Amino acid sequence: MEEFRYTYARLCKDNHVEPQECVLSYLKSFESTLKRGKTVLNLSTNSLSPKTCHVLGKVIATDRTFVEIKFADCMLSEDAVKGLCHGLSTNSYCKFLDLKGNNIRGSGVEAVGKMLRHNHTIASVCLEWNAFGMLDNSFAMFCDGVGSNDALQALDLRNNQISHDGAVELAAALKRNHTLRALDLRWNSVGLLGGRAILEMLKTNKTICRLELAGNNIPGDILKSIDLALSQNEDRALLNDDHKSKLTVMAKHMKQIEHDKKLEISELMDTIDKQEDLMRRSKRSTTTKVDQLQNALEERKATFNSLAAKLAMTESELALTEQKVNDGNMLIAKLKQELTIKVSEHQEEIRRDHEERAKLEAKLYKELSEAHDKNIQLETKVEDLDRKCRMQQEQIFELKEQITHLQAEMKLKGSHFDDRIQQEKIRHRDEMKEAEQLRHKEVARVRQESEETETTLRERIQRLEMSRLELEEDISRLKNSNMVEKIQHEEQLSLAKQKIQADEENRYRQMEEKLRVSMTLKDEVQSRCNQQSSTISELQSKVSSLVLELENAKKRVEEANEQLAEKNSISLSEVGKVRIELNQTVNKLEAERKLQTELREKLGDSDRKMSEQLLRHREILEEKETEIESLKRRLKAREAEVNNIREEEMQRAQVLQMAVMNYVGKVPQSVDK
Repeated sequence: MEEFRYTYARLCKDNHVEPQECVLSYLKSFESTLKRGKTVLNLSTNSLSPKTCHVLGKVIATDRTFVEIKFADCMLSEDAVKGLCHGLSTNSYCKFLDLKGNNIRGSGVEAVGKMLRHNHTIASVCLEWNAFGMLDNSFAMFCDGVGSNDALQALDLRNNQISHDGAVELAAALKRNHTLRALDLRWNSVGLLGGRAILEMLKTNKTICRLELAGNNIPGDILKSIDLALSQNEDRALLNDDHKSKLTVMAKHMKQIEHDKKLEISELMDTIDKQEDLMRRSKRSTTTKVDQLQNALEERKATFNSLAAKLAMTESELALTEQKVNDGNMLIAKLKQELTIKVSEHQEEIRRDHEERAKLEAKLYKELSEAHDKNIQLETKVEDLDRKCRMQQEQIFELKEQITHLQAEMKLKGSHFDDRIQQEKIRHRDEMKEAEQLRHKEVARVRQESEETETTLRERIQRLEMSRLELEEDISRLKNSNMVEKIQHEEQLSLAKQKIQADEENRYRQMEEKLRVSMTLKDEVQSRCNQQSSTISELQSKVSSLVLELENAKKRVEEANEQLAEKNSISLSEVGKVRIELNQTVNKLEAERKLQTELREKLGDSDRKMSEQLLRHREILEEKETEIESLKRRLKAREAEVNNIREEEMQRAQVLQMAVMNYVGKVPQSVDK
């Protein structure tokens, strides 16, 4: 901390800048609280000059004490933001940055983007209550920095005036980012196009698990699909974390296994070295005796034949022992293969080490076999080999005992490995059950949130309809008051209005036709229900009380109609917006009615705007047609549900028939009375 204060004072002197009292007082107070473990540089709500910010940026560039840096509500200028970002771009210790409430815009936004491009340690950035989305070019630079960053995990962009174009740029940048987990875009103007861009981004980006989009005028169906994509990303993140934890555990087990194998190999190498020493000693002794025994070879041929038989017996025993050793090696190879199959995807280097060790073992076994062959050749020349045969038999018995010990150890190790594998399988099953329970809980929570959002959207729609009715009444009044003046002044205005009214009538007719199509779809659904429940329809023609019991099937059809009504209300609200824009153009024309030349130019502008709006509304109508097709699919699904209900209604039909018969029996009595 003293180094930070000292470097700050030194750089202020070098740059001819007076150190601010607020910074010095904070650093002095921080020394007293440093023992408590605080590592936060909090200069919020302090008016910092650009020069001090440049000095602080130079100090922060090489700082190793502060993990979190806060400059919230400081109203920093563009130069101040540039100085701080220049220092943060080379800092490798800070992980949390807070620049809330500084009204950052223009070149400041570009500086933040460059900082994010070069910094590789900051994990969380708070940029609430700024103006990042005011200029498209600067915000595009910021998005490029976010896309190229490989350490950022949380980003807060609330209340930053981000339009739908900015949201499209941000979504395109996030397709390249694979570390961001949480993003907050509340209270911006993302709109329909921005919501669609975010939804397409989530198809490729599988790391974002939390995304806040409240107050952005995004339709409900897009929000639902975004929530589904986020829930899938959360499940994927949980599975990845579990997979990583399991990999660490398996790596530890593999290290232990490798250590054990190294110890075994070292023991085998020691035994082999001992055998080689014995063989060298025997060679030296045999070379001295060969010269002495060459003269006595002719005399001891008979004894040699007996010794040859004994040697054949020993060779057969050696072959048996070699077969047992090979069987033990086969068991070892099987265990190695089982372990390598389980860890082959994540431990390729370990497999290569095993192969090299297997080659070394094969070489050692070959050398041993060559040594045995040499011993046999030497023994053919030697006559007095009784003593050596006995020594060899003793060595064979020792080797047999070692082989039995090795086989017992391998069996014990195999049983231990089987127990470990079963324990890991049980743990994996338990973890999968817990993950499924968490998923069911999250699905229930998402359903509750969706129901709450539907209720709020319905209330908003009712309010918008009330406002629409009031606006239509105001429009009718203004039309009645202005028609007399418009007729007196110019025929051109009347022709323009007639064109606009004709276009509006055509739009209303198109919307009415779509509503009729939806009503026909509803009638088709009802007709199918009536065909499937023919017995119930006959009873409905006679008795009106049966209609009450069939409302359960109609309610489900009404839910689809309510969804259609919501879509229609949205389209009507858009028509209302168009009417408001038309009224604005009419008021402008009425205010400038004295100048005919200016009126003609503004009429041309208004015609151009109307053509653009017509194109936009045509696109909106095409989107509505696609939505109607999706609703048709939903209606088909509802028809399947009605088929399931039909069986229940057939069971009720018998009870209804009894009620009808009772009712029919009572009707003539009432007539007689």
